[in-house]
Amino acid sequence: MEQFTVAGLLPALIALLPAGIMAVSLLWRGRVWSTREVPGAVFRLGIGALFAACVVPAWGLLAAQAAAWWWVRGYVVTSGGLLWPTASALMYLGLRAPQQAIDAGVVLALAMGVLQSCLAVSQWRKWPIFYVPGNICGTIGHRTGLGIYLGMLMSLAFYTSYGWWLVAAYLPGLVLARTSVGYAAAFTGLAWVHPHLWPLWLGAAIIGSIHRFLKWNGGKVKNRLFYDSLRTRGRVWVAALSKLRWPFWLIGRGADSFHVDSKQWVHNNKLEEHYKEAHNDYVEFLYEYGVCGVGAAVWFIYSIKAGLHLSDPATGALLGTLVASFGNFPVRVAPIVGLAALALLMVMR
Repeated sequence: MEQFTVAGLLPALIALLPAGIMAVSLLWRGRVWSTREVPGAVFRLGIGALFAACVVPAWGLLAAQAAAWWWVRGYVVTSGGLLWPTASALMYLGLRAPQQAIDAGVVLALAMGVLQSCLAVSQWRKWPIFYVPGNICGTIGHRTGLGIYLGMLMSLAFYTSYGWWLVAAYLPGLVLARTSVGYAAAFTGLAWVHPHLWPLWLGAAIIGSIHRFLKWNGGKVKNRLFYDSLRTRGRVWVAALSKLRWPFWLIGRGADSFHVDSKQWVHNNKLEEHYKEAHNDYVEFLYEYGVCGVGAAVWFIYSIKAGLHLSDPATGALLGTLVASFGNFPVRVAPIVGLAALALLMVMR
């Protein structure tokens, strides 16, 4: 007799989907809902959580939290509720892809980094090649994202035998992006891949910090708003964490809830501007998923520890992303997430 698996429930759930409309009508009393949209959303989130749990158990817990909070809060959290199932599906396919496909993906990503660096130079020189007035961002959307993207590629470049040449090609774009978290991503990854050169990376990190936070005008050195930037973001972090009272510190406030909730409390805390993101992925993750979500993330990292090695380019790229997440939101930028997913696949394989 064939062994039963949780995934074997899928055909039964599909058959019982029409009965879900009756279940929703009983449980959703007093709330406005659509017989077309709500049961379908329940099905997508429920099946998605089941799929995520079968592929990556820790992600199943995160998907289940997102689905539960969708029910409690009454809105479809597309980027949160369906994030983990979608990521699981891609991971499932990626782990079964031939090695040639992974190699081709890495080569294309490295080539794209060279293109992004060239575009940054053209934007700086105001050449009519994808010129964005007042912004040096390549095609990533903003300069910070460009810096993090190129910083991740610097360590991943040593997957090939042309690592130093590629680092030299990415450097102009990284410098023009002028972002501290981009420098941090680059130097963290490079220090991981070439730990014996740590004095060089430390010196480069110091020079990069000076370049980012100081500017020269008429021979005078002026502060580049380091204190103001840190103070503003710190107030956002404190305001967000202050909302994590019981039971929210345990279970969070729901996937993608930071973007929705921050509109309400930004005025009460007298913040100078509305941040759609916390500019700290760890604070935002804790706000949305709580301690349970953090535990699931630690569980996942522990499950892949066998693939994390010193001097490994893919591991270096992931570490660079994790460091950049302390001061920005790389997980919200699609090209960076795609690059991180590629590096994660290389580690898990």
